[in-house]
Amino acid sequence: LAQVGLFLLSLRGAAQHYLTVRTCLAVMVVVAPAVPHKPGSWRVIYFDAPNRGEQVRLLFALANTPFEDVRVSPHPQGLDPYKKAAMGDESPLLGTDKCPAVTAPDGTHCVETSEIMRFVGVRVGLAPDAGSSADAKAMQQCLLAQSLMNQVFYPLLKPMVVQHILRTELAGSLRCLTGTLGGNQGPEPAAFLAETLPTLEAAIDGPYFLGANMCYAEVSVFAVLRECLDYECFDEAALLTQYPKLAALMADLEAKAASWIDQRVARHQFGLRRTTELFAASFTPFPWSRKKK
Repeated sequence: LAQVGLFLLSLRGAAQHYLTVRTCLAVMVVVAPAVPHKPGSWRVIYFDAPNRGEQVRLLFALANTPFEDVRVSPHPQGLDPYKKAAMGDESPLLGTDKCPAVTAPDGTHCVETSEIMRFVGVRVGLAPDAGSSADAKAMQQCLLAQSLMNQVFYPLLKPMVVQHILRTELAGSLRCLTGTLGGNQGPEPAAFLAETLPTLEAAIDGPYFLGANMCYAEVSVFAVLRECLDYECFDEAALLTQYPKLAALMADLEAKAASWIDQRVARHQFGLRRTTELFAASFTPFPWSRKKK
């Protein structure tokens, strides 16, 4: 047992050393120059990941509106060429130095995810009239989706990835390191999800939030909630059984988004459908399981 313990500790040390070296090497990676906006076309700037900015990409896909999908990498250095320090007042990030960011065909920039969703939605026919009560309701649901991203998806991302790696590598013999390597999850994300689902259910007025017509709000909620419920710590079927209108909305959007998701998985995710599997394959300290683009 002592020998096994020493072996596992050595693996832990090797993994931590590898992550330190990988972080240092990432700083030396040559970052691609900024992709200039092409007048007359849409441009989306976000990291090469299906996270916060994916709802923006999906909105364009569901609206059948072509856009230039600028996927910056590595994280976070890939965004540097677009920041104010590099581009000054011409920065499409509008001084926030954050993404996602969108540039419209006329050259107008927009940042902040919820504002982007409404900005694009208005221009592609997936938004209610500006200033209306429906407009306020759509934005409320979109902001709730961003809260799910902040309070559920991101807090659970590292623990879920760590758990996946430790469960699948070396026949699961590393599970004992789960807590030490950041794989434990607190109760807060599940509690926030439990509070949010009934709120979303109550907001649905027909098949969608605004009745018969889909808008950008459903796209945000679907994109974010889909990622949250895909975590193995949640039983999606059991949770949605309690909320039939929300379950129907998710199924409807799943069918509408299927072709985009299939394309995304094949082109950008090594064929891996789950975000936890994608991140595990991209950042695992075990070279035999690591995938590179």
